[in-house]
Amino acid sequence: MTKEKPHFSFWLIAAAGLAWNLMGCLNYITQTNPENVARMPEIYQLIIDGRPTWATIAFAIAVFGGAVGCILLLMRKQMAFPVLVISMTGIVVTAWFTFSVVGAVPSMVLSILIGAALLWYASIVRRFNWLA
Repeated sequence: MTKEKPHFSFWLIAAAGLAWNLMGCLNYITQTNPENVARMPEIYQLIIDGRPTWATIAFAIAVFGGAVGCILLLMRKQMAFPVLVISMTGIVVTAWFTFSVVGAVPSMVLSILIGAALLWYASIVRRFNWLA
């Protein structure tokens, strides 16, 4: 299958998605470092320390999967779509846990919207034959 040349917006969207997910990776690393958590407000410490392992794993899948998916998009690989599906699954599980513990959190709603948008965009660029 020959790849078509993508529109310049493809690079902007994929790079912005990567930047967003790299911020999520940094957030994950920060939350898994006990010294960093100790410097956070008490309510954040309680939430992070009380988070079950499965929710922490879902968080890692969401952010690292999103970063890898966006890197694969930038490399114009078909594998980007299934990796972004896995990332979206992690986002949904993380959101479910977050909503059940603390209620609606604007950053979590934004994560769902951006994850869904990246997944939708990856499905479009596949149909445009921009990925191989």
